[in-house]
Amino acid sequence: MNIKVLNQLARNSGLLPEDISAAILAGNTPPLKEIVMALVVTGMDAHAVIVGDPKSSWNERRLARMALAVGFLSALAVLGKTGEST
Repeated sequence: MNIKVLNQLARNSGLLPEDISAAILAGNTPPLKEIVMALVVTGMDAHAVIVGDPKSSWNERRLARMALAVGFLSALAVLGKTGEST
């Protein structure tokens, strides 16, 4: 994975846990599987918050489902590319 993309993800997004962000910024990039799983968990959390909010709009719920689906598809693609198993 492009190190510039990982650095931006670690610095600016708030999507990764602090320990993973710190490792990336220190130059000790964790396995790609850990990064993707952290992003999938974050997507699941966001989906749960949006769906559980009675004031969320239909569009917000649709976007939350789409982000969740993209996260899972990305995880499947990474696992298929690296040959790792769960």
